[in-house]
Amino acid sequence: MTSPHAAPSAPAAPVALIQLRLDDSSLVEHGLPAGTFILGRDPSCDLVIPSKGVSRKHIQISLSATGQHVQIEDLGSTAGTFMGASRIQEKTRLPLPCQIRLGHLPVRIRSAEHSEEDEAFRGIGLSLSAADRHAPSVEGIGTRAQQRLELLYELPLRFAEETDSNRLFTLILERVTALIPGAVRGALLLKDGESQNLALKASISPGTPAVSRSLILRAAQDQQGFIWGGHPSEQADASASIAALGIQTAMYAPLVWKKETIGVLFFDNPNRPDAFGAEDLRFLISVAHYAAAAVANQLLQSRLEQNNRTLEHLLTNFSPAIRNQLLEKSRSGRLQPGGAKSRVTVLFSDLRGFTRTAAVHDSAVVVEMLNDYFQVLGAEIFAHDGTIDKFIGDGILAVFGSPEPDPDHARKAAAAAVAMQRRISEVNRRRSESGLVCCEMGIGICTGEVLHGFIGTEDCLQYTVIGDTVNMASRYCDGAKAGEVLLSPLAAEAIAGALPLEPSSIPTKHEGFLNAFRLHWEPAEKSAAS
Repeated sequence: MTSPHAAPSAPAAPVALIQLRLDDSSLVEHGLPAGTFILGRDPSCDLVIPSKGVSRKHIQISLSATGQHVQIEDLGSTAGTFMGASRIQEKTRLPLPCQIRLGHLPVRIRSAEHSEEDEAFRGIGLSLSAADRHAPSVEGIGTRAQQRLELLYELPLRFAEETDSNRLFTLILERVTALIPGAVRGALLLKDGESQNLALKASISPGTPAVSRSLILRAAQDQQGFIWGGHPSEQADASASIAALGIQTAMYAPLVWKKETIGVLFFDNPNRPDAFGAEDLRFLISVAHYAAAAVANQLLQSRLEQNNRTLEHLLTNFSPAIRNQLLEKSRSGRLQPGGAKSRVTVLFSDLRGFTRTAAVHDSAVVVEMLNDYFQVLGAEIFAHDGTIDKFIGDGILAVFGSPEPDPDHARKAAAAAVAMQRRISEVNRRRSESGLVCCEMGIGICTGEVLHGFIGTEDCLQYTVIGDTVNMASRYCDGAKAGEVLLSPLAAEAIAGALPLEPSSIPTKHEGFLNAFRLHWEPAEKSAAS
């Protein structure tokens, strides 16, 4: 027991300092000893904070004796307690120093020991979190007006974040209903991409949505928001469908983007004819502006994704290297429909004995064989920077030096032909060992000028190569025996000395014999052994 004559004990030394930037931008600092304290606006709090944004009893803090940590507990405050962008909703232990927010009010808690960082904090006139999504408060407006302002402030951020449009549209309807007391039912309709008719996308209603087509079309066609009902004359003139829906009064706002109506947002009340006023309509039209921008952005993103899928499908005929070049052109807007004339090398391959094989085997067997061959043949064409123009039955039409120019197109075409013959040999050995049907292949190569590029319409754009060089490649292919590669003289001249060639010729129906060059190649195992 303390003696009445004993000297009063000295106040406990502070272990932490709390710095607050008040509403008038003044900086105040309080020293607190170890222990538990309640902070808030109420005069009974251990630390009174005179700020309108702080609750009467906002938080409870507990300071450790070492001054190294603080435990924070929100006491059910209205504006919330935040650490960065995260709201503190349960007891949270934080190391010192730390900075939190009581609503908008920045609060810094640090050890009582001095630091340069604390001096820097003193020089800050106002601090707000960049993650804060509260709308700026406006003096002299009511609570509902402030809430509507906050929703309009929040909507663009929510539109940008939300990927599920249906969930977002439902959220809009719920929030608007909460801020328009007279709104009982509501719905959002958007134009269908194909039919261009307005289709219901989201609704909030205790029963079936009260969709009046005549009123919706009026809002869409006139591009004006309006309040319908509320007057006996309007009720008397109501159509049978409106009467059946039990609408006493309703508000409609069109979603207009670049002078085009893309949807309609509406709310109605089946009980009160005076449920809506001018401020309600202005608020609804403002929400409709945001919704129109969001819908237009989603439609744009959808079209871009569709275009990307179409482009990716279109580019499956190209090697990865060429595909990347074309994608880069597409991103910069330089990939345009149209053709160009230039010298390229065309390769034509064809399976020998395929017609006879297809005639005596089941279609599933034939398709399986073609897929087995085409998979490895296509890989070799791509590996040598070739482009597959098309698959023609059991044949492949490929081009080298297109769509991107390549001065080495003839050599790459010849190297690809050798690789293709080797792969066919390997596949046939595997298939033969498994008792599967096999075919051999002939290849013709011709170098010359062609018209090539992306030709067609916007709805049907295809890569193609056109010209006599293509026809000549087909003739050299026809003249090639199983396992042979025949080159035109121009193609042979372009690779002279690079690969072993032998002069030859092939018969034609109308042109007599065509000069050709046979390209010698060896199976992969023999080539490796030598």
